Amino acid sequence: MTHAAIPAVLDTAPLDPALAGFLAQAAAQGNPPLESLPPPVARQVYRDLAPGLGLPAPAVASANDRVIDGPGSPLTLRIYRPDAQGPLPLLLYVHGGGFVIGDLETHDKVCRTLCHDVAAVVVAVDYRLAPEHPFPAAVDDVACALRWATAHARELGADPSRIALAGDSAGAQLATVATLRAAGTITPRALGLIYPFAQHYSEPSPSMIENGEGKFLTFGVMRWFIDCYLGERHELVRHADFALLHAQAMHTLPPTWLATMGHDPLRDEGHELALRIALAGVPTAHRHYPDAIHACIHFTAVSALGIRVMADLAAWLRSQLNLSG
Repeated sequence: MTHAAIPAVLDTAPLDPALAGFLAQAAAQGNPPLESLPPPVARQVYRDLAPGLGLPAPAVASANDRVIDGPGSPLTLRIYRPDAQGPLPLLLYVHGGGFVIGDLETHDKVCRTLCHDVAAVVVAVDYRLAPEHPFPAAVDDVACALRWATAHARELGADPSRIALAGDSAGAQLATVATLRAAGTITPRALGLIYPFAQHYSEPSPSMIENGEGKFLTFGVMRWFIDCYLGERHELVRHADFALLHAQAMHTLPPTWLATMGHDPLRDEGHELALRIALAGVPTAHRHYPDAIHACIHFTAVSALGIRVMADLAAWLRSQLNLSG
C-alpha cells in the first residue's frame, strides 16, 4: 500500500459492547490509578491482569529463555520455536507497557500466537524499564537484541535474510527506532506496529483528548510513563529516538504494517505515523479498528477484536516473510 491507500480521515464506530462492559466493570472496582502506584507494584498489576483476560495461546514446539550480554547489564531473551521445518523466518517482538511496565510474561501469549500463526522463530526481548533505567536504555537493549538475533539466526534455525520486527504501543516505538538505527547494517524484511506511541504528551492529538479518560490507557498514565522514561530531560521531547513524528529517516524502514484503534488516545499519532512512513516511499499497510481500545490484543477472552488484530498482523507478516529473495 502507498500513501494514497491510507485515508485522511479514519472511520468511526461506537465502542465494542464487550470492551465497554469490561471498562465499566473495571471502573466499578475503584482500583487506584496505575500512575499512583510504585513502578514495581504497577508492573505486578499488569502482570496479573494481562494473562487472565486472554484466551489460551496456541501450542508451540518450545519456549526457552537465554541470557546474552546487553549494553548495560545481562539481557534476557525468550526464544519461541514453532512446530515447523526450517529454515524459518525470525521475528523480534518488543512488548509494550509505556517503557515502565510489561515483560516476557505479560506478552507470552502474544508471542506464542505469532510464533504459531506466522510459523516463525520469535525472539522476545526483556529490555530494561524506566524509571530505574531511563532513556535510552530500552532502545539500546532492543537494538542489541536485533543485532544478536541477526547474527545468531542460523543457530536458531532461522533464515537471516527473513527477519522482521513487531511490537505494541511503546514496544512498537522501540522496534521502529531499533530498525532506524540499524539502517545500512541490518535489513529487516518487515515491521509490524500495533497502536504505536509516536510523540510527547505536550503535543496532544485530538484522540488523546477525546480518549484520555476511561478507556484503559489514560492521559495520566501516559504522562507518568513518559516522565519516568525521560526524567527531567526536556531536550528529549522531540528527539528522533523518542518522538517518531520528529524522525527524519522513515525512507529506510522496511515494508510496514500499522494498526490503530478508534477509542485509543494514541489513535491519531499512529495514523499520522502511517501517513509519514508511506509518504517517505515505504510500502505501508494501515489497518484501523474503529470500535477497539488500546491493549485489546490482551483481552481476547473479552472481545474478538484482539483476535482480529493478531490474525491480520500474522497474515501480513507471512506474506512479507515468505517472499523469496
